[in-house]
This record gives sequence, C-alpha cells and structure tokens, in this order.
Amino acid sequence: MSPVASMYRIFKREGGSAASVRVVVIVMVALACALTAIGILRVSRQHEVLRIGFELSRTSDRVRGLREQKRALELERATLTAPDRIRRLATQLGMTPVSPDKIRVVSSEIAVNR
Repeated sequence: MSPVASMYRIFKREGGSAASVRVVVIVMVALACALTAIGILRVSRQHEVLRIGFELSRTSDRVRGLREQKRALELERATLTAPDRIRRLATQLGMTPVSPDKIRVVSSEIAVNR
C-alpha cells in the first residue's frame, strides 16, 4: 500500500466515504507547518542557550582575570607599604627620625590659605 493510500485511510469516514483529497492536503500542510514551527522554536531556544552559555563563559573568564589582577595589586600594595622598605628608602634619601617635640600639626585652613 502506498503512503498516500495509507494517509487516505486515516481520514476515511465510517460511512464508507472518504474525506476529499483537498481536506487531506490541507491537514497535511497544516501539520507540516506546525512541525516546522516547533522545529524553528526548538532551534532558536537551543541557539539562545548556547549564546547565554558562551556569554557566561566569557564573563567567568573576565571575573577570573579581575580576581588575579586584584590579588597582584594587593600584593604590590603590601610590598610598597611595608615599613621596612619605607625605612630603608628614607635612610637612602638622607631622612632621619624626627623627635616628637619638632612635630607640628597644620590645620587644613592654614594650608589652603597659603
């Protein structure tokens, strides 16, 4: 039995008469359109999932890089602000410790008016 005949039997009515070929064709075209629409929706969803996954991966890489940069900057800050380093550099520049009686506190108003 050919595929057309088997499809025609699906639409056959109980009284012995079959639906017209036009109705069968319309139903088959509508079914094909529905399946095509479902396929397109599925592909678009899959594309969206892949796009979001790629964006998430890119963002994760950026976060990882920024964390590494932050760690490097914190290490650099700790190195530059180490008291032993500052003391050694001050000594190389000829600076000496100041006695507490020679320390003067200048208010911000006086510094601005100068």
